[in-house]
Parts: sequence; C-alpha cells; structure tokens
Amino acid sequence: MNSTYKKTDQRAGEELGLWEPKRTLTLESARRHSFFIKMMRRALIVLCLCLSSFLVYEFASQSSVTFIEDNPTEAVKMINPRYSGRTNDGLPFYLKADLATRKMTERDVVSLIKPVLEFTREKGADFSILLAETGTFDDIEKILNLKSGVSLKTDDGYECETTHARIFNKEKRIEGKEFIECNGNFGEVTGNAFEINNDYSQFIFKNGVTAAIEQDSAINTIGGSR
Repeated sequence: MNSTYKKTDQRAGEELGLWEPKRTLTLESARRHSFFIKMMRRALIVLCLCLSSFLVYEFASQSSVTFIEDNPTEAVKMINPRYSGRTNDGLPFYLKADLATRKMTERDVVSLIKPVLEFTREKGADFSILLAETGTFDDIEKILNLKSGVSLKTDDGYECETTHARIFNKEKRIEGKEFIECNGNFGEVTGNAFEINNDYSQFIFKNGVTAAIEQDSAINTIGGSR
C-alpha cells in the first residue's frame, strides 16, 4: 500500500515539475542570472566612469583653445586677375597675373605673382610685353612696380632684362635702379640704372654704362650717363 502511494506521488511530482533535480537546475539558472545582472551593472558603472572622464578631458582641453577673431587686415586673393586702363593719350594697356593679393589696409595696391603687362607705344602699333616674377600695382595711379626676372620686349625689336622696373602707365615711361641689359637697333648696352621715356622710344642708361653701338642713327635713340 505504501509502495503504491510513493510511486503515485512521484509520478504526480514529475508531472507537475516538482521533482528535486529540476528544482536544483532552476536555482542554478537563477544564480547565473543574478551573476550576469551583477556583472552588467559593474560594466555599466565602468562605462559611465569612462564617459565622464572623457567629457571632463574634452572640456578641459577646449578651455585652452584660442579663438581667432576676424582680422580686419586680412588679405583678399584673386586668381588670374585682369586690369585695364588707358594712357594719357588714350591708348589701352592690360595687366594680368597668376595671382593678386589685396590687403584691406592698402585697398589701392595689389601684390602680383607673375604679372604680365601689355601696352602700345603708339597708335596702330602691336602690343609690347613686360613681365616679371613679382610686382605691385597701384590701381589708382596706374603705377606698376616689377621685381625679379623683369623682361621687356617691344614691338619694334628691343629686348631688355633687369631685376627692377617702375612703369608709369599713364605717362608711358619706365625707370629702374638696378642692372639692365638691352639689345636693339642701337646694339648691346648695359647699365646699373635706366629710364625709358618719350612713349617708350628713348632709352637712357646710367651708372657704369657699357655699350656696343652698331648704327650711327642710334644716337637719336639712346642716351647715357656715368
């Protein structure tokens, strides 16, 4: 009788899921779940601490940053600029460059990289060309200052090389205070300063002039002084 009762009770317990091994496994799962929750909490705490440290570092580093305010003297740059004007007798000239820089404190003057000036000596003549590595241009007075690698080629066959030239576009004249070497109808002439006057037709060489004159008529074209 007792044996039959125990077997019946065990079957009922198994059917209801209350037998001992099953309960042991359930407790083990609960422990694992609790351990997992505990580890997740610790990981979240560590993550929050790391995030807080990062934010504190960012704010601290930003406090040492210097903010640059707008500079009223900042330059404006122009790529491939082109300027034009007319001489006192109405002839056109054109000035272009690879780059022009205009400072806000000097609005009338632009600094030029690789400037090229095209001008006409007289009405009906082809353009003459004057170029250099660098220069400045006064847009009001129409005065061009060229430096480094200055090269002049006129429509009537004169070629000159120097390192400085100051061109008065309105008056149609050029002057320079550094060494110059010219070739043309007058031959070959060098000097340590020069002027080109009378609509770019009269060449005057100064200071240590050397010359190899080829034609007597060149006297009407060239002047010199020591």
